[in-house]
Amino acid sequence: MHALTGVKLKMSSSYHPETDGSSERSNKTVEQAPRYHVDRNQKGWVKALPLIRFNMMNTVNVSTGFSPFQLRMGRSPRIIPPLATSTPLSDIPDDIHSSNAVDLINALTLDTMQAQDNLLAAKVAQAEFANRRRTNEVVFTEGERVLLSTKHRRREYMQSHSDRVTKFMPRFDGPFEVIRAHLETSDYTLLLPNEPNRFPTFHSSLLRKYNPNDYELFPSCSLPQPGPVITPDGQEEWVIRDIIDERTRGRGKQYLVRWMGWGDEENRWLSGRDVAEAEALDRWLAR
Repeated sequence: MHALTGVKLKMSSSYHPETDGSSERSNKTVEQAPRYHVDRNQKGWVKALPLIRFNMMNTVNVSTGFSPFQLRMGRSPRIIPPLATSTPLSDIPDDIHSSNAVDLINALTLDTMQAQDNLLAAKVAQAEFANRRRTNEVVFTEGERVLLSTKHRRREYMQSHSDRVTKFMPRFDGPFEVIRAHLETSDYTLLLPNEPNRFPTFHSSLLRKYNPNDYELFPSCSLPQPGPVITPDGQEEWVIRDIIDERTRGRGKQYLVRWMGWGDEENRWLSGRDVAEAEALDRWLAR
């Protein structure tokens, strides 16, 4: 559908919907306009929608230089009726109808091309002013590990427990591995083992370079990272150090497990069934 109609689909990343500033500004106007027609009981605004739509369609756009009516119909409708009576269509010869149709199509094509040129000039000007207060972008490569900002997940963190405050929440999570780099849009796809249902692509403004510990200078900071314990029946079991968080999923709960001898980047969410016999779960419930 998009290919046949010539529409370029630009997917935005999480918490960074800055793919089309013109549409974002139009959406903001659509949200603001009905507020002036909302009564105290929040009724009556539905009747004002035709008037709002007409005013928006009949208003000249700053970026394109044309009104939506002009680009769609070739002219902007009159608000005041004309003083002179127009000639009925039945009295106009057929050849004039044909010439008028050709002239209308040519005018629409010319207006559309002019609007595209105006949009390109506006885009260049907006990018110039926006880049004045921006710093140089940090580029990450595939396979590199980064930290992910928790700025847009603090509300979710607070809602999980009523006694929590965002002041003490970690500002970054991770590190996470970059599995795909979209340099043309400054977006990066991360490997999120704990969040398989979360959209994994984020803008570079939400990422920070991860600096690992230098174990040669500070050998005491290295973790032993032991392997799994082999049970008599041949199954692998990892030793749980403690449980640090819980959340509700469906009818049950999941627990965030920290493994013995491993860092926080290896923490995993496990279902209550998987940790039912763990001593760490008894300590967590006792707290």
